[in-house]
Amino acid sequence: MAIQVDTSVVRGGGEACLQLADDIGRALEYFDNHIDKAQSWAGGALIQWLLSEHSSYASRVDSGLMRSKALMIASGGALDDVARRFDENEYDAQVSVRDLFDDLDPGVATAPIDGSTEHQSIAVGSPSAALVPPESSVADPAFAVVWNIINWPDYISLSYWGRQLLNAIFQLVAPSLTEGQDLFEFLAQKLGGDWDKVALAGSAFGHLGDFFDGLAGEVNNLAVDVFAAWTSGESADRAGEYFAELAAAFAAQPEVYGDLALKYSNAAWAAFGACQGLLSALDAAVDALVVFLMGFASVGEALAAIFSGGATAVPAVVSAVIAVVEAFSSAWGAMMTTLSLTIAAGATLGSATTNIEFVSLPEV
Repeated sequence: MAIQVDTSVVRGGGEACLQLADDIGRALEYFDNHIDKAQSWAGGALIQWLLSEHSSYASRVDSGLMRSKALMIASGGALDDVARRFDENEYDAQVSVRDLFDDLDPGVATAPIDGSTEHQSIAVGSPSAALVPPESSVADPAFAVVWNIINWPDYISLSYWGRQLLNAIFQLVAPSLTEGQDLFEFLAQKLGGDWDKVALAGSAFGHLGDFFDGLAGEVNNLAVDVFAAWTSGESADRAGEYFAELAAAFAAQPEVYGDLALKYSNAAWAAFGACQGLLSALDAAVDALVVFLMGFASVGEALAAIFSGGATAVPAVVSAVIAVVEAFSSAWGAMMTTLSLTIAAGATLGSATTNIEFVSLPEV
């Protein structure tokens, strides 16, 4: 009995596997470019605590991508060997290719992919199209506008402008020490960590998850095409099971990458909130000290001084107005401190409680 197989289609499937291996190579480059493997990459005590397993996560991602590439290269070679063996033996039923396809998941009886298996919808042209440049959620322009609006009292705060003056002087004298970053944010990040780096890493993890989602669909679809042209024989069933397990292994990856994206995004917001809370607390304390040194115990007392008959002299009125502004700025700073620390606390809890469970990929 002749085996029904179109070797040109099978060989084309092998070439498609090798193209996907090249795509995985691009994912490895993306990973190397956007995610630093060093444990001290983002600095800050808070980040170091929340992402204490960063080096381990990075190592698992790197090895997973390497293993994925090896699997696709092996799959491409196996399909090419199938086509060659059948070509050489004129589709003889005795040709065996079972040895070319291992059972990737021996503990589970997986239904093989065949020509009747449904194609999966692919949103983009290739899996690597998902590897777009990462974006920092903390640096989102819309959020920056909102944050600046609710921080408007900074512009009437003496402590805020004092910080701006000190930072400007520092940038003129020794800008290289902070690489142009605001001096006070730089110092605060020594405690919290570099939230932009962490947010970008989280975004990159998310895109790698999208990559694996596309990879699983591509593997499924190329296998459907192959087994529509290789329709009979025990070896076809064995190969169909192999590709079904391979596609399932890739399809299981996006979940952990989504968890990584969430964990790192929350860690970034925790660092941002801690830093902003520290700066707001500093401004509030300095503004309150200014009010105290001007001889006013509260904003109410300063307002009373403005409208009292004893404050008719211009200097007294000016002092009272400044005190009112500083008292208001101090109170607003205390509110912003509370808001920022609430953001930090919630994000810290979210990051700390996100468990990362990697799904192992089969070995070649």
